[in-house]
Amino acid sequence: MPSAHVPVVFFYSPPLLPANYSINHHLAILKSSLSQTLTLFYPLAGRIKDEYHIDCNDDGVKFVHARVRHLSLSQALSPLRLEGMTQFFPRDQTEEGEVLGIQVTFFECGGVAVGVYLSHKIADAQSICTFALGWASTAKFGSAVLRPRFDLATVFPPIKLPPSLEAYIEAPTENCVDRVFRFEASKIAELKAKAKAYDEDEDPSKMMAVSAFLWSVFAAMKGNNNNNPIRGRHCMLYLPVFLSGRVPDLHQHTMGNLFVTPLTPPMAPPIDLSAMPELVEALRDLVRRVDEGGIVKGRDGGELVKMMEVLIEASNKACDSEGELELYEASSWEFPFYDADFGWGRPAWVGIVNRTYPNIVICMHTKSGDGIDATITLSEKDMAEFESMPELLEYATPVHNALE
Repeated sequence: MPSAHVPVVFFYSPPLLPANYSINHHLAILKSSLSQTLTLFYPLAGRIKDEYHIDCNDDGVKFVHARVRHLSLSQALSPLRLEGMTQFFPRDQTEEGEVLGIQVTFFECGGVAVGVYLSHKIADAQSICTFALGWASTAKFGSAVLRPRFDLATVFPPIKLPPSLEAYIEAPTENCVDRVFRFEASKIAELKAKAKAYDEDEDPSKMMAVSAFLWSVFAAMKGNNNNNPIRGRHCMLYLPVFLSGRVPDLHQHTMGNLFVTPLTPPMAPPIDLSAMPELVEALRDLVRRVDEGGIVKGRDGGELVKMMEVLIEASNKACDSEGELELYEASSWEFPFYDADFGWGRPAWVGIVNRTYPNIVICMHTKSGDGIDATITLSEKDMAEFESMPELLEYATPVHNALE
């Protein structure tokens, strides 16, 4: 896995805190409940030795607390600037072998931000959600309610990736720009209707419709093809498929990287909304190949490697014939992050910070569950074009106030 961390920050509004609010009191509860939680999530308090091993040496985790003066929670989230979200995480995220880091920030108004990052070498979005729910429930109820499992390797033994895939898995890092775009329920319904032509009996999911739509927008970008008479670029999409609920042997609280990441065929421009059924069908085909092939039924990671090698060969041919090819990742985090209640109520907003890896889309349900917030990370040049595209803004709204 990439050596990056998975960073998530939970914001809690002041009105949901108890009347006898005390920072020191809540810090004591958070530290005590974290200690209890780590006895169950014990690998998170260890250190990564190599690609296959964690030393469960109980070295502990980085825990930082901070106080913000002259800035309220509402001011921190409106206007929303994701580049400023890094201040809600421990500054040094590079300690050798570190697995988990936490920062709790108290606002003068009484609001709280809880920033959590977890090494992607050993855990994914579902795992960080499981940890957050476990810690929050322990803080709220005084004892552990959620018990994780660390037996993923017995179901899917680790495999060594061939060199041909390393360049695709280890994404290049660069200075990026993050933006959040919101898809309201009515706009999602319109996108689902446009994507339905291939199968009148089956609606695409909300996440799949939004992913396909964003794929069409990425493909319509000019990029470096300013002199190309055909607007757009060849695009391929990584689609992480989370295995929870697909593999009977996996418990819902199993920790680890519980996903596979197949890759779509390259789509040639020009692409517009009329291609939505084709794009959705391509995404559905990837999921079917995961569900019906050896990846799930045979517990065979080698099947994923074969699938990706075939698609990468197709992408190389597209590069040879067309020049520019862009790879994007569209990840659907359909996990209950908004249920992380430390005793202060549900979060007012949950944010994701990337800013390192370009061409990443992370979709989460809004707090109400009706809409979708898509956190999108692109290069500065691509974001300048992307966020002004009329086809995007017809269906998605830039989020300027995270509390609305």
